[in-house]
Amino acid sequence: MELIIYEMLYIIGLGLGDERDITLKGLDAVKKCEKVYIEAYTSLLSFGLSTDGLSTLEKLYGKPIILADREMVEEKVDNILSEARGSDVAFLVVGDPFGATTHTDLVVRAKTMRVDVNVVHNASVMNAIGICGLQLYRYGETVSIPFFTETWRPDSFYEKIERNRNLGLHTLCLLDIRVKEPTLESLCRGRKQYEPPRFMTINTAIDQLLEVEQKHGKSAYDEDTNCVGFARLGSEDQMIVAGTMRQLRTVNFGEPLHCLVIVGKTHPVEDEMLEFYKITTENPEQKGNGIP
Repeated sequence: MELIIYEMLYIIGLGLGDERDITLKGLDAVKKCEKVYIEAYTSLLSFGLSTDGLSTLEKLYGKPIILADREMVEEKVDNILSEARGSDVAFLVVGDPFGATTHTDLVVRAKTMRVDVNVVHNASVMNAIGICGLQLYRYGETVSIPFFTETWRPDSFYEKIERNRNLGLHTLCLLDIRVKEPTLESLCRGRKQYEPPRFMTINTAIDQLLEVEQKHGKSAYDEDTNCVGFARLGSEDQMIVAGTMRQLRTVNFGEPLHCLVIVGKTHPVEDEMLEFYKITTENPEQKGNGIP
């Protein structure tokens, strides 16, 4: 009887820190694949995805890696899926594969094309934020904070934060990442040119949040609302600072990526853990490298 071998699309989470955060299962899958892609616009590893960053990955994984930007994933993903019909293909994702809706869509399209999919999970911001001591089951709906422009200032996140706060729940705010975004002028001309990469800081996010609160005036939060700011979560130089919005907007959190948690009603055990990260006059930029 002939043995039938089915080729596979592996969607592999890389974790949050560096190239070493891949799981053994994920590394085994990468090594058996003929082509390896890495998604490059919903998140970044600590060293970025520059030429040097890619070579670091390639050295450990033993494979050339193709950078998959937004255009490739959204417009040419069928080509990747077609390749997975004839050979094993790896699609690498920073964090966990299902940390972004883009990757759910990828699985749906693969199933539609009858491509087998194997998912290898890893740590993501959605669970790594537990390091600050706020219990994961006490979080409400996660929100995204986009960059405001002169003509576009969306605030749909406000009602979600308000609902979470009314229920006493914490809110994780994911901050905007803009990588390889075409300029409006170039789109009008029909020849794409791209903006420089931009990563929202905690300081900008708080400024925008307070602007929206002033507009709505429902007192969902204010400058005295307690929050936790995270920078480069999962990396050796991660930074975790707890304080009010007023305090955090003055802190220099350094290099991306940043995220923010708006604190809801806390349990005494949560309060005890947060104390380790609170701003003090002696140490206004508390750093949290691991469990205190």
